Amino acid sequence: MDLTHVRAFTDAMQRKDLEVMLSHMTEDIVLETPLLAEPVRGKAALRTVVGALLAIVDSFDFQELMQGPSHVASFFVVRIGAERLDGMDYWLLDEAGKIARMKVLWRPFPAIAAVQRRLDGGTPDVEHEAPRGSA
Repeated sequence: MDLTHVRAFTDAMQRKDLEVMLSHMTEDIVLETPLLAEPVRGKAALRTVVGALLAIVDSFDFQELMQGPSHVASFFVVRIGAERLDGMDYWLLDEAGKIARMKVLWRPFPAIAAVQRRLDGGTPDVEHEAPRGSA
């Protein structure tokens, strides 16, 4: 399996270069992310979702690529403000090696929730909020 597109995609992701990332995906890309209940379908929709995320990400650090017959998985660390998330991208590639389907898995859950709040315009640093009901 040719990983040219995958390697170029991960390089672009580390640079937060959305247009280059998109060039290594199929037009009908499907993205499953822990930040949304439903899959994101197509480059136009993905541009909006991933663009918002890239705007708040400080860094991606890819650790390892693993390859199967039609899928590739990448383990990485993403840093967003005070949050550190361990992640895995699981990609289905088309015949040309472009990413056709992408499943994103992150942990731990409290960090995912903090990222979601930040994307929604909430407080980025919830550790310093006063508990509900306190004066």
